[in-house]
Amino acid sequence: MAQAGSAHRGVGGQRAAVAAPGCALWRWALALLWLPTAAAGPSRRQWPVPYKRSSFRPEPDPYCQAKYTFCPTGSPIPVMKGDDVIEVFRLQAPVWEFKYGNLLGHLKIMHDAIGFKSTLTGKNYTMEWYELFQLGNCTFPHLRPEMNAPFWCNQGAACFFEGIDDSHWRENGTLVLVATISGTTPV
Repeated sequence: MAQAGSAHRGVGGQRAAVAAPGCALWRWALALLWLPTAAAGPSRRQWPVPYKRSSFRPEPDPYCQAKYTFCPTGSPIPVMKGDDVIEVFRLQAPVWEFKYGNLLGHLKIMHDAIGFKSTLTGKNYTMEWYELFQLGNCTFPHLRPEMNAPFWCNQGAACFFEGIDDSHWRENGTLVLVATISGTTPV
């Protein structure tokens, strides 16, 4: 007598697998779930969503209000001379480290920036991505009674400013030289 699940000799002495008793029922259920999807035809949504360049910033919803000014010390990106050598730094520290220390760093929730140093002038610059409506406002969705879905105040932009807060990045995270580029390299 053969045991359940063992292979039996089929036609021509070849082995044939014996299916588990509930397997046929599972296959029928899967086929029934697949049928409506196949009948609907190809999906109207495309994933991933293709990148679409925009020439303007969308108007923010009046619900989203910033407590502090966006990029208060921002400055234009300076023109670098062709014979300049620019050092590029990776800057990283835990999000909200000013409030929670390294707690979010243990969860790998980090804030990143890029630092630049002109060897010709000795000036430093930082480029960071900042949220327009403060971190808490863009990190968590808002539940509004007049809307069916969560609402996000998550617009942001790059902020470029003179100086690198060396002590902040060294004490709380990372300040590492990652590359050198010439003044003619577009940033």
